[in-house]
Amino acid sequence: MKKRTPLFILLYFCTLLSCIAQKNSFKITCYWHDDIVTKKNTAYLIGFHGDEATVYDSAVVKKNAAVFKGKELPSGFYQVILAETAPRNFVISESRNFTDYHDYAGHVEGSSENETYMVARFTISTEEGWKPDKLTLETLSHGHDLVYKYLVLEHLGLYAGETADPRLLRHPLFNKLAAEELQSEKIARIDTFFHHFGPDTEIGQYYLVQTLKYYNMDNNVAYDDILLHIYDTYYLPNHLQLFSENYERRLSRGVERKRHSAIGAEMPVIQSKTADGKTESTANASRQYTVVWFWDADCEDCLEETPILNRMYIEHQDDYDFEVYGYCITADINRWKKVSEEMDIQFVNTCDGLGGTNYDVIDYFNILTTPACLLIDATNKIIMRQFSLEELETFFNDLSPEK
Repeated sequence: MKKRTPLFILLYFCTLLSCIAQKNSFKITCYWHDDIVTKKNTAYLIGFHGDEATVYDSAVVKKNAAVFKGKELPSGFYQVILAETAPRNFVISESRNFTDYHDYAGHVEGSSENETYMVARFTISTEEGWKPDKLTLETLSHGHDLVYKYLVLEHLGLYAGETADPRLLRHPLFNKLAAEELQSEKIARIDTFFHHFGPDTEIGQYYLVQTLKYYNMDNNVAYDDILLHIYDTYYLPNHLQLFSENYERRLSRGVERKRHSAIGAEMPVIQSKTADGKTESTANASRQYTVVWFWDADCEDCLEETPILNRMYIEHQDDYDFEVYGYCITADINRWKKVSEEMDIQFVNTCDGLGGTNYDVIDYFNILTTPACLLIDATNKIIMRQFSLEELETFFNDLSPEK
C-alpha cells in the first residue's frame, strides 16, 4: 500500500518554491519632474554582465512615471535610461520593490540601499579633489555590502577590493577597467589581474574566456606569446573546460600551431629543391644565423621585399654571419623560376612545388600571409619571427655595431 504525502507537507514545499521564485522578482517605479519629461517616451531598465548589456524591462512614461516589473533581477548595478534625461543608477541586492523620485530633490522610498548609495555618491562628488579611503567608504555605506564594494570600485579602482565577488561583473566600470588590463598586451598586467581575482573564480573564468578569444588572432603574431602564456599559465593547469567542444578543439589546435613558431622553439628541418634540382636543407646551414623566408611568386609585398633581402644578403652575409633559406610556397614552378631569375636571387631559393619536406610547412607554421619569416640561430632555435627587414638589420647592427 502506497503512503500518501501529507497535505501540509505539499503545501509547505509549494510555498517554499513560490518564495524562491519570487525572491528576485521586482517592481521599480521611477518618477520624473514635469519640466524634464516633455513628451510621452519609453524608459528602459538596463543591467550589465561583463561586456554585455541587457534590457530587463521597458515602460512607457505616463504622467511622468514608469513602472518596471519582472520575475528575475540578479543582484548588480542597473540604469534606467530615458532619452531626455541622464541615466539613473541603482544598486540591486536587497530591495527590489521601491520608488525612485527623479526630481530636483531626488530620493528613493523602499530601498535603504539605494538611498545610501545616492547620498554617498553625492557626498563624495561635492568634495572637490577629495579621494575617500576604504574606511570612509565603509562608513558611508552603512553596512550595505554591495554599495560598499561598488563605491570602492568607483573611487579606489580595480584592485582596491579584497574579494572576487561575482557581482562586480555586473558593474560596467569593472568591465571597462578589466578590459584595459587584459587587452594591454602586457603580460605583467594580465598576470596581476588573474593573481588578484584568481583564474578559478567566476570573475577569473569569465575574463579567461574573453582574454583567450581576444588574443587568439591568427593575423597578429605579436599576440602569440601572450596567448601561449595565458593558456599555459591559467587554462591548462586548472583543467578548465570553458568552451564548447568545437571551440575547445580549435583553440587547442591553434595554440599548438602557434607554439611551433614561438620564440625559443626548435624549428624542424625544411628541405626542398632549387631550380637546378639540387636538394637544400636548413640542416646544412653553416652560418650563425639563418633567415627562413617564406614567399610567393604572386605576392606583391614579396616581389617588393625579396630583392631588398637579396641585396642585404649579398652585401652583408659575412658581416652579419647569416644566410637566407628561401622557400616559395607556390605550386607554379615556372612562375617561381621566372620571378627568381628576374630578381637574380643569390641566396638558397627552393620551391614547395618541387616537394622534399615530409610535412605541410604552410600549416605547421600557420602561414596566413606572405612574406613570412623566421630567424634561427646555429642550434635551430627561433629567435625572431615575422619581422620587417628594418628590424632584421637593426638586430644585426646591435650585435655588431662596428659594421
